[in-house]
Amino acid sequence: MLKNRKFLFIALLACIVSSLGAQTDSPYSRYGYGMLRDQAVGPSKSMGGIGYGLRNSQSANPINPASYSRVDSLTFLFDIGINFNSGKLSDGTNSEQKYNGGLDYITILIPIKKRLGLSFGILPYSSVGYKFGATVTNGSVSYLKSFNGSGGLSQIYGGVGYLTPLKGLSVGANVSYLFGTIEHTRSLPKISGTGTYLSTDNSELTVKAAKFDIGAQYEMFIAKDKKLTLGAVFSPKINTKANYQNIHYLYQQSNSALVQGDTTFVKGVDAGIPSTYGLGFTINNNDRLIFGADVTYQQWKDAKYSPYMNDGLDDGKRFNDRWKYSAGVEYMVDPYDRSYLKKMKFRGGVNYSNSYMNVMDKQGNIDGYKEYGATLGLGLPIKDNIGGRISYININFEYKKMKPKFSSMISEEYFGVSLNMNINELWFFRRKVE
Repeated sequence: MLKNRKFLFIALLACIVSSLGAQTDSPYSRYGYGMLRDQAVGPSKSMGGIGYGLRNSQSANPINPASYSRVDSLTFLFDIGINFNSGKLSDGTNSEQKYNGGLDYITILIPIKKRLGLSFGILPYSSVGYKFGATVTNGSVSYLKSFNGSGGLSQIYGGVGYLTPLKGLSVGANVSYLFGTIEHTRSLPKISGTGTYLSTDNSELTVKAAKFDIGAQYEMFIAKDKKLTLGAVFSPKINTKANYQNIHYLYQQSNSALVQGDTTFVKGVDAGIPSTYGLGFTINNNDRLIFGADVTYQQWKDAKYSPYMNDGLDDGKRFNDRWKYSAGVEYMVDPYDRSYLKKMKFRGGVNYSNSYMNVMDKQGNIDGYKEYGATLGLGLPIKDNIGGRISYININFEYKKMKPKFSSMISEEYFGVSLNMNINELWFFRRKVE
């Protein structure tokens, strides 16, 4: 029991730390709520991000809370993931290499009673991270124009999944606390008759809101050893209020003396998250071969966003409705064999989506980008000699390309490696006293 308490304490501490990690380095994160981070965890990450029809007994699947009902009645599942990304940014003439990474997510899945599972943890929702600028010379005076941002949104979630008396049908729901601060800093020169100054603006948007996900899964045999699972998820639209703060400084360029400082605070500015609809399926061939595909639609055009954030776009041009398509596969030689190699899991997947945000280039063109991705993964089994449970270390490799419509915009390529430890422990049993 003491061991379990220490384990939970470590998990809680890691949850707190995980909300601090930066996960992106893209100039596109200057717009909207930053770069979206889908809720794929564990095996789902290396299967192209699928999850609506995925029922995995080895990890939680927050993409569809109905999957929690798959948990074994004696199982405690703890999943923690970290990642590292190398990105190349190019404008057609110049290129730059970027690196980032950190703690990604934490999930826990436990049974409440027969047919009912509970999951909770912390997941990313969006990430902001960028830094760029240029040196400008005016006569004999040189100064730096710089733009940088950080932050993003995270979600602490809790959800249940229930296997209903109707054969094959599971339902579930997540309730999440969505929170975070998005920060943008802009430093620009200001020239007047009295001299050259540096104007710096630091803007922050702090969001706190409740988010809901409602899911269902239906399983049926389509052959003796083949099971089809259909999944659907709906997340209703969120209209909430956020807090905006801007701190403005004006410095003398020659000696960096502060000339002026102002703070603006506005409570209750517009913010919102769109409705999300998701459909997907998996076909499971005797736990050896699992194939699936998902489609996601998000109504971003209707989402509210504060004009105080000064992104240069109006409400009609800021966001696009987003479509995402994913497909993935998992293969294991023999789940019932004792051989280590035959219990290894091999995974792969692809995905495609359009950007939810638009960007304005120097010529005034406004558009977004297309995102293409491919994943590969390997699941390495670890056997618990006491309880006989199989845990997994999952290694995932990802390639992502972001291609804009206009050549004047920046194209990005990312190569990522993520590692997650999925711990499967035997907890919920009664010891026999002789």
